Amino acid sequence: MGELAALLAALTWSATSVALTSLSTRTSPVVLSGLRLGFGALAMPLILWASGESSTIADAPLSTVAQVVASGALGYGLGDTLYILALNRLGMQRTFPVSMALYIGLTVIFGVLLLDEPFSWGLPAGALLIGAGISLIVIPAAAPDRVPPPAVAAPDPAPVLVRSAPVSAPPGPAGYALLGGVGITWAAATLWLAAASGDLGAIAAGTIRTPAGAVALLGFALAFQRPALAAPLRDPRRLGAIALAGLVGTTIGSLLYVYAVVTAGAARTAILSSTSPLLALPLSVAFLGERLTRRILAGTLLCVAGIVLVVL
Repeated sequence: MGELAALLAALTWSATSVALTSLSTRTSPVVLSGLRLGFGALAMPLILWASGESSTIADAPLSTVAQVVASGALGYGLGDTLYILALNRLGMQRTFPVSMALYIGLTVIFGVLLLDEPFSWGLPAGALLIGAGISLIVIPAAAPDRVPPPAVAAPDPAPVLVRSAPVSAPPGPAGYALLGGVGITWAAATLWLAAASGDLGAIAAGTIRTPAGAVALLGFALAFQRPALAAPLRDPRRLGAIALAGLVGTTIGSLLYVYAVVTAGAARTAILSSTSPLLALPLSVAFLGERLTRRILAGTLLCVAGIVLVVL
């Protein structure tokens, strides 16, 4: 069931990402993620009460609660912020595959070494296939002679923080350090959650972890991006769409993710949840009218083969 929960979490994130495509062009990624987590956290106390896991928080040692909170702040707050900075500086084509490969590889290796999670050759083999498939899907075919169109200013006054860097721009030492920081931070947060959760239930852990991420992201936005944070608050329709995505996507997705980490282990959860871009493909074709290419089909086959190796 843990592996299925990881895949369902990836599907939930994919559906939410497709639904928020238009919002992401008008809202700062940090603000959008922080508000989604904040609205999602509002529903979690009710779910926690209905699940009967409230007592597990009261009975949990303070150190366990503190570590779950810290894992949320580390993964959602610092990790996602570094990822956005890397996108801004290095572009999608370098940032996504490198950071995801580091995240998967480090989580699998240290999940086995530090958490005594079971090892099988299907884990690294499946991780390689999924990583290769996602790279085919995310990275477009090279077009060296194509001149990119000039950037057009967005009509919304909110600043656009993510701007794709030219593919030919070398990352440099600072860029490589930034990419390494993303993968290390995401892996550390996942491993920390798996090691620290103890007897804390999945819903209880998610109820603690999600608000911690929201506080970290919104605190960052309040300190450094106040105009971007104020923009959606002045637009009721945009704020309502973000709230719906948070309550439906973030709440369910994060709870499924935490359940998968607790029951299936950090390594399998990291690999299976990394299929989120793959699962978004049919949704993007159906609802956004995007074209399905040979590279996408090849990547899909590689990812499906990787999933089979991981689960078996």
